Amino acid sequence: MNVEVRNKQTAAEQAASEQFDAVAAMLPGTEAVAAVRKQAIARFAASGLPHRRVEEWKYTDLRAALRELPPPATASDAPIGADTLGELDAWRIVIVDGGEPRLPKELADQGVVVSRLSETLAAGTLEGEWPEGTGSAIFDLNTAFVSTGVGIRVPENVHIDKPIQIACVTTVPTAASIYLRNRVDVGAGGSLTVVETFEGPDGIGYLVNSATRLSADRDAALTWVKVQHDGDAAMHFSTVAADVGQGSKLTMAPFTTGAALSRNQFAIAFIGEHAEVNLAGVQLLGDRQHGDTTLFVDHALPDGESRELFKSVLDEQARGVFQGKILVRQDAQKTDGRMMMQALMLSDQAEVDSKPELEIYADDVQCGHGSTSGRIDEDLLFYLRARGIPELTAKALLIEAFVGEVVEEIGHAAVGEALSSLAHDWVMQHARQEPVS
Repeated sequence: MNVEVRNKQTAAEQAASEQFDAVAAMLPGTEAVAAVRKQAIARFAASGLPHRRVEEWKYTDLRAALRELPPPATASDAPIGADTLGELDAWRIVIVDGGEPRLPKELADQGVVVSRLSETLAAGTLEGEWPEGTGSAIFDLNTAFVSTGVGIRVPENVHIDKPIQIACVTTVPTAASIYLRNRVDVGAGGSLTVVETFEGPDGIGYLVNSATRLSADRDAALTWVKVQHDGDAAMHFSTVAADVGQGSKLTMAPFTTGAALSRNQFAIAFIGEHAEVNLAGVQLLGDRQHGDTTLFVDHALPDGESRELFKSVLDEQARGVFQGKILVRQDAQKTDGRMMMQALMLSDQAEVDSKPELEIYADDVQCGHGSTSGRIDEDLLFYLRARGIPELTAKALLIEAFVGEVVEEIGHAAVGEALSSLAHDWVMQHARQEPVS
């Protein structure tokens, strides 16, 4: 149940309208695009920021948390340092401070069609509304302000073995907002792995608002990985919509370690029969970090299979949120859908909120969901220590094994190795600390 109570606008809500009025004339796009932007900012002004009385946001009161909305960032040509994923061998598209994407020329030789969002806007195209499960004030802000991003299209029966990385790098010296939108389409029988990465400086309260649209056509295979490693004072909001065609396979793997507050909102629609979705996510949070994953899986056609496995490791006063819903419509007979959320608590002060849901209107299905949380298994810890393994090393091994089950689901060795390295660094930092009591 959503209770609509509109109080006086907050400073952040007022700033959104003022910022839009100031930059609207400079945003790229045709008059048709400008009209879509105006509709989006009008929706935002009418609804305001979501708050705890909105059911989908009950655990993440954005109206209270987002006190100020930083102004849109100024594009930068600043040099960038080492990559979040280390030495991962990938075609790298770089977006710095919301500027125009830097595209590798070699991609065209691989048969991949890559375009900048500015080109799409200049052609008069900007989607103001996405499928069920994506609508929110955050998405409306993205629509109103977005000016950068990339489109990637793999033609039919083209297989790209080397991953494509979309690196969103923030270098701003003061708080700013970065809006970007990406689209990835894999044609019938094609295959592709895409890795989106986000990184930025600590100590600066910048904001990232990203939206990604994924599509896997008939018998295609698409793997999408997201690594959110933003600075410790940042806010990160993401909207992801995916369409899964007949006989196709979609793997999605969000991996979160950064930002003071983050929310990933996913909506997955089965638009063909015999499709398969595997969604495996990890959150590694410490200090006072707040990470929210909200998921909607729409089984509309028969013989679909979905697996959702999310794991959170929470230390100190971190808070993890998981809201997942599987909808099985009446025509979606023989659906096989399973959802599991597991949290490992390294501190007595950490908190997890979990709300998995099933809504089923078909009678020939296999569906289930579950949620667990707890501390490190003392019996397993004793077993390792009894074999001469030091306590901190034993703890690290158990935490990495807990996370490793999700990383293995990605199915790409090089990407999995890069994520395992990130997880190892986080674990070694937090396993050294005694539990907070």
